[in-house]
Amino acid sequence: MLSMLRGFSPLKQNMSDGPAPYNKAVQVIVVFGRTGMGVSSLVNLILGREDAPYHSDIHPCTLEPTFYRTEIDGQEFEVYDFPGFRKGFSPAKLIGRLHRERGIDLVINCIRPKDGTVKGYYNAVRSAIPDRVPIVAVVTGLERHGDDMENWWLRNGGDLLGKGLKFVDHACVTTLSPEDVSYNLDLYGRRIESTRAVRDLIIRCCTRASFSFRCPSFVYYISRISCK
Repeated sequence: MLSMLRGFSPLKQNMSDGPAPYNKAVQVIVVFGRTGMGVSSLVNLILGREDAPYHSDIHPCTLEPTFYRTEIDGQEFEVYDFPGFRKGFSPAKLIGRLHRERGIDLVINCIRPKDGTVKGYYNAVRSAIPDRVPIVAVVTGLERHGDDMENWWLRNGGDLLGKGLKFVDHACVTTLSPEDVSYNLDLYGRRIESTRAVRDLIIRCCTRASFSFRCPSFVYYISRISCK
């Protein structure tokens, strides 16, 4: 854990065109969850391309924080894929450090219908960042869930709130890869619907007004650059 903290820099990315400069026009999204919940697959759904490596089993694939650039409705984003919570490891301190050094606009908790929601993991991340940074839920693995994936939330969203998991918004999706849905028109349609749902969620929660909520050191840094 300590070695990862020492080596972590929010400017590292899995792209070939060099590090991204600090840019107040780029909004920062963090995606986290328990190992095996499909965090990297959700990142790929957001990106609209298969950039983040992933496994189909419960073994960890993302071993260090990595971010990917994307654009949604003309707005630029950096989407951070964090290693999953597992026995003996929590990414919460890394997420807190990212907020202090870079600023976070939105946190997405990737969960699954049966056993993907752990209050302790949610609380660890919530305590690592200011209350003003919104946390939303994206429920994955719903490709076989009835006629409407959103119905899962209608039935279960209240239970999450009752457990103390306070999400400001949510989306219900499938993160099956394009290859996995290519043979099935229904699954293909659900993936398209899922991409739209999660991107609409991001746009709803990441407005330009959120820049005023960035950490003070980051805002000060931007102010100095702007005045030169």
